[in-house]
Amino acid sequence: MMRFIRTFDDYENQIVPVELNITKYGIENLANEFLRNLKKSYDLRVGKPFNKNKGNCAWFTQEFYQWAENNRIPCRIIYFPETEEAKDAHVAILIGKLVLDFAHKQFSKDSKEKFSILPMRKYRKYGYSDKVEVLDEFPSWITSISPLDEI
Repeated sequence: MMRFIRTFDDYENQIVPVELNITKYGIENLANEFLRNLKKSYDLRVGKPFNKNKGNCAWFTQEFYQWAENNRIPCRIIYFPETEEAKDAHVAILIGKLVLDFAHKQFSKDSKEKFSILPMRKYRKYGYSDKVEVLDEFPSWITSISPLDEI
């Protein structure tokens, strides 16, 4: 399904497709801008190990999705259901065919990592299958949302 957003309230203007041809560099710029805004209010835990009780994948995804919607940046949400190998489900942002993941350091164990931008297939090495759900809004059934600490 292809959704469209309007660039202005005026119906005479062009509409922009949800799927833009955006590069990895372009996604990096978006992610860094989002983090610049976020660090004004939250401890981003840079240099600290991943803690699922402080800024888990669901919280980052929900926050980025809302920020992107407010800034009219087209993106979707990708949900990786749990598998026999990956005991916990995972959720992230999908822009084009790349996954923007602010909670990726739980997999990489790199405490300095702020985010990752990877193709979906790379999540196989973490135990996830190719059976993913791509969603146009943050699902109400995700209830395990742990925010970062406010500063």
